[in-house]
Amino acid sequence: MIETNQQTRPVGDLSSHVLAQLQEMLESPSWYGGGRLPPEAELARQFGVSRPVLRKALAHLRESGRIISRRGSANFVQPKAEAVAKASDVRSLSIRTVFDMKRCMRFRQIVECAAAADAARRRDPAGIARIEEAQSRMLSSPAGESIFEADFAFHMAIAAATDNPYFTFALATIRDQIRLTVEFTRKLQGRPADQVAPRVVDEHGAILAAIRAGDPDAARKAMQVHMRQTAMRLLAEELDGFSVLED
Repeated sequence: MIETNQQTRPVGDLSSHVLAQLQEMLESPSWYGGGRLPPEAELARQFGVSRPVLRKALAHLRESGRIISRRGSANFVQPKAEAVAKASDVRSLSIRTVFDMKRCMRFRQIVECAAAADAARRRDPAGIARIEEAQSRMLSSPAGESIFEADFAFHMAIAAATDNPYFTFALATIRDQIRLTVEFTRKLQGRPADQVAPRVVDEHGAILAAIRAGDPDAARKAMQVHMRQTAMRLLAEELDGFSVLED
């Protein structure tokens, strides 16, 4: 039994203490596949707290999606999926040909247009501030420094502003493929790595303005224009299938 001094701890603090212990317990490999939690009465005895205190901690776990409750049944732990791509899978996505670049750009178009629309739909002030910060960083990059990091940070900030971790995960996973595409084509075209095209600044500005305005359709269209123009700049041609995506 886990000893807890219920007499001296405030209820809120006690609930947080139990929540931390529950989270630690659920990090055990034995819970990775999910499962049914012991009854509340048993858990309350195990942690040495009252059932109201335990229920408050369980409510936090439900809100975060770690457990689900079924009426008339019990609390069930959600299976834990590790968001880590296998190294062998990532290596197989190496950019070797122009065809590889086209496929990478097509995937970005689908993901990033949807991300821009969702970011506008949420219109989160903190998320918008991070997008603005990334845009400012791009504009103030020192001479001689590759613009890729600042540009990628802008797109990652939009993905993060959706509050959907799958968008950031998808982009982060193909970061190296995007970098290789940009660096390779810049070398072929003889363009310096630190060159910021005015059109890119304008396109980013249009995307940011639409997200600020909370206009999902305009944000999606602005990102679609940016992706189309990016393909033209990098590959000197449009990609097949570039069209405005519908909700």
